[in-house]
Amino acid sequence: MIDIHCHFLPNIDDGSKSWEETMEMARMAVSDGVEGAVMTPHWIQGTTWQPAPGTVVSLVAEMNQRLRAEGIDFTAYPGMEIGIIPDLPQVLSDGQILPLAGGDFVLIEIPFYSLPMGLEDVIFGIETQGKKAVMAHPERNREFQSSPKRILDFVNAGALVQITAGKPYGRVRGFGEEML
Repeated sequence: MIDIHCHFLPNIDDGSKSWEETMEMARMAVSDGVEGAVMTPHWIQGTTWQPAPGTVVSLVAEMNQRLRAEGIDFTAYPGMEIGIIPDLPQVLSDGQILPLAGGDFVLIEIPFYSLPMGLEDVIFGIETQGKKAVMAHPERNREFQSSPKRILDFVNAGALVQITAGKPYGRVRGFGEEML
């Protein structure tokens, strides 16, 4: 299994606080059957959490070197969890953000409260670049919690969803089994 949303890189956002903690997180992932993960530090425009793509790529390379040196059978891939902004398609086009593992999927974080106006336009703008929007943990959003089927509007608009769960089956807080 490859995890597509992890905050293991040290001292870049609210994830790991040291390389030692990063290595312990990787060991725990391996013990859970995870072979690798996309490192997705937050990228939130206008904040201190706006890492340059080169910084993330360098940290991932260093992480992979440390993993090999410690004999941990785990591979890290670069990516970002991007805070939703209206000009996200342009920021993507300009190369200011990283898709997941250098591929065609862009992990976007929606707010925990209301859905931003124009979210459908952002999803469409990402698609026009040959990429696919992946909405991170929509089960945390209050609008989706009160109306889980609303997520289908965004799936029908072309988005994918990534839910946070302790295991890949069963009930996810805020969503009934019919949504899984």
